[in-house]
Amino acid sequence: MKLDTRDNVSVDAVDRPSTPLRRSLGALLGSWEVYLLLLVAALLRLYHINTTEFDGDQADIFYMAHNAVSQGHLVATSNVASIKIFNPPAIIYALMIPAAVSANPVWGSVLTALLAIASVFLTYLLMRRYYGRLAATLASFLYATASVPIFYSRFMWNQNMLLFFVPLLIWFLYRGAVARRTFWLFPSVVLIGLLVQFHASSIVLVVPLLVALVLAPRRTVRWYDFVLSVLGIFFIYAPYIVWLFQTHFQDIFTVLHTAKGETLIDAQALLFYLQFLGPLPAPYTNNLSLLSPYMTAFAWLQPLVVLLVIAGAVLAAVLAVKSRRSEAEVEPRPGFITGIARWWHDLRQSPLRCGLLILLTWQIVPLLYLTRHDIVLHLHYFIMFMPGPFMLVGFFLARAFDWLHARLNSVQVARIVFLTICGLLVCAQFLLSAGYVYDASHGRYVDTTWAGQYYNDLTSLQNVMRQADQLAQQRHLNHVYVSVDQGTRAAFLYLAGQMKTPTTVVDDSCLVLPGIQSGAAILLTAPHSHRLDLVTAYAHASRIATAAHPGGPPFNLYVLRPGSSAGQGQNNSTEELKFMDLKPFNNGQRNVLASRWQMLRSAPAGYRTSYNYTFTNGVAGTGVAPASHACSVSALRSGDQLIVPMGDPAQPPTKMQVTAYTTLPTILSYNFLGAIPLQLDTFRLYDTPKKVLRSQSGLDYIPVTFAKKS
Repeated sequence: MKLDTRDNVSVDAVDRPSTPLRRSLGALLGSWEVYLLLLVAALLRLYHINTTEFDGDQADIFYMAHNAVSQGHLVATSNVASIKIFNPPAIIYALMIPAAVSANPVWGSVLTALLAIASVFLTYLLMRRYYGRLAATLASFLYATASVPIFYSRFMWNQNMLLFFVPLLIWFLYRGAVARRTFWLFPSVVLIGLLVQFHASSIVLVVPLLVALVLAPRRTVRWYDFVLSVLGIFFIYAPYIVWLFQTHFQDIFTVLHTAKGETLIDAQALLFYLQFLGPLPAPYTNNLSLLSPYMTAFAWLQPLVVLLVIAGAVLAAVLAVKSRRSEAEVEPRPGFITGIARWWHDLRQSPLRCGLLILLTWQIVPLLYLTRHDIVLHLHYFIMFMPGPFMLVGFFLARAFDWLHARLNSVQVARIVFLTICGLLVCAQFLLSAGYVYDASHGRYVDTTWAGQYYNDLTSLQNVMRQADQLAQQRHLNHVYVSVDQGTRAAFLYLAGQMKTPTTVVDDSCLVLPGIQSGAAILLTAPHSHRLDLVTAYAHASRIATAAHPGGPPFNLYVLRPGSSAGQGQNNSTEELKFMDLKPFNNGQRNVLASRWQMLRSAPAGYRTSYNYTFTNGVAGTGVAPASHACSVSALRSGDQLIVPMGDPAQPPTKMQVTAYTTLPTILSYNFLGAIPLQLDTFRLYDTPKKVLRSQSGLDYIPVTFAKKS
């Protein structure tokens, strides 16, 4: 069975508008490549999707979505962008769909992957509709097997939604400017609004929208399209507009002053664009990779794809610019103005040229815009170009095949060789992407090579929390403590809410241990945690299990049995904490001073809520500046012991000031129409007024004594 490049659904050689698809469903069902395409796209995006990345951003946005569903709230913002503004809430509303089905975050990643698969299929439909079956097959298979788009398809994140909504926008632009149909402007404007919510850089896609608006016939645009567009934008931004008024448009001010240094004009944008055409960059491609010994055999792949994209862009530009009037239709030596007017008229009358101009505008103008930048660029900013490069490649290869078919009609071998080379290109991309997917799902990487913090997959996090829960129930223990660091804090705060056993999440700047009256408990430490030194100094800890953490050291699970709880005098007690002792210990590398406190009140865990204490040292009779040490926990339990590292034991404090406050999420409350109560969640946190804890005798500090290590 062969691919007919002269499919009757494409824009034909004489630039007549493509005819309606009377047999569209039957044509698709009869196309074998569609089934293979969907199989390949699904395999690369859904294979072991339970090992999806689950770090801070992923945990934060799914936590908000789950809370909005469970509490019946609307949402005014999502998480914080890299330029320190609060993102609009579109990603939260999207994730509320899987969150309504299950509290398991894996379904948020499944939604992202399914939309990415739909993006591949949409690419096929778009290319087949306007450029023929062969162009559609080549473009969609190259896109389906490209490593970098696959990487962004396998975890939930705001900008990953662009993979689906950008080609959907292009579909509607083609509907108006190429297919010459109505009902395209309103959905296009709303899609631009959504894209900007997912990532602000998408605002540059207004340019191809304006090009389509200029090229589309007037009959395709109705006056009510503009009214609906305004209403649609207002509807999807209404909660965020409330937030802007509440904050006096601070985010708008920040966006307008995002420069972090001098304006640069460099090739960074082009380099990021080209990265989408090749294998994943380091650290995703590493020495532990399954394909690492064979990477040199694929060195030709990216240069070839780049050359094909350039060839496709050049061909598209030539066809878009060049007028195709016959000699009989051209008047001799028209004036300059007349020539420009005639060229413009011919351009608007040609669906093929209009489509190519939109495609080129989409790929070139944003790239030129980002070439001059005053902010730090990141790879994910360039998701908005997908799948444009592969559409250019598919268009070029299909036209090249047509050229061979017309001039070498009797040389079947040339066409077979051409298709074989195309097949090898797709197969090479598939092998690289399959290798990446296997590496990512089987831990063939080093977790600490990621910038900022180490990498965490959802499966290992869920497994260790489930294991801690089961151990607590099997041993009849009534509490689980989770010591977290920056790499695991957000994830464990969300997953702790799914535990059957009461759980306290503690930042590893300090440690919480059970009091004697509470009995033994389970302690879970993060892979790169260093808090076990405090445990052994104050409690009896026995490691009972480990849990795998792909790419790095394992999680550790301990049974904690509380040690001595002897405290100090009455003057060392406050309404919340009681000072117990201050003593040094050796952590295996150096001597460390730590203070121990007993909690005197209980407070439950809550949505994005933390209870915080700041301990400030004071050394009498010295000029040493006070040092502060902070501790944050997700819940308080009366009788528990709080251990806080204090620094150098050579200068022990003689008094300590303790400040307490609670961090809570900001929730906007309104009465709609004066009768309907509305609550809008936001990502902003606020601190309650800080309270200095006073001793029983009324002092605003706690006198402490230093117990030297025996």
